Amino acid sequence: MSMLTKSLATVAVAGALLGGTFATPAAAAAPNTCPKGRFCGWSGTNRTGTRTVYSETPGCIPLAHIARSVSNQTSYTLVFWKATLGCATGTKLVTLKPGSYADNPGSANSVEIYG
Repeated sequence: MSMLTKSLATVAVAGALLGGTFATPAAAAAPNTCPKGRFCGWSGTNRTGTRTVYSETPGCIPLAHIARSVSNQTSYTLVFWKATLGCATGTKLVTLKPGSYADNPGSANSVEIYG
């Protein structure tokens, strides 16, 4: 292999390594953050534990998992409930405006989404 070929290969490898350092895929985002346009629930308080990311439209839905901390990165207002019989019944835990979060609202199991 010529010296020019070795140099080009070294530059290509260095470029790939540096490029990977600065480009962080969305899937590799910090586990205590919530992607823009979504809302998230964590199994622990203070956005710890297992994160579940939701993409829903206005309505009332049960959550797939109990959320002990929540983040609203949607354009909707969200109301989280500890529902006892269907959605939006039981104990109202927290209302989140777009771009806000609650680190310890209680154990939410449903959410109302207002358009």
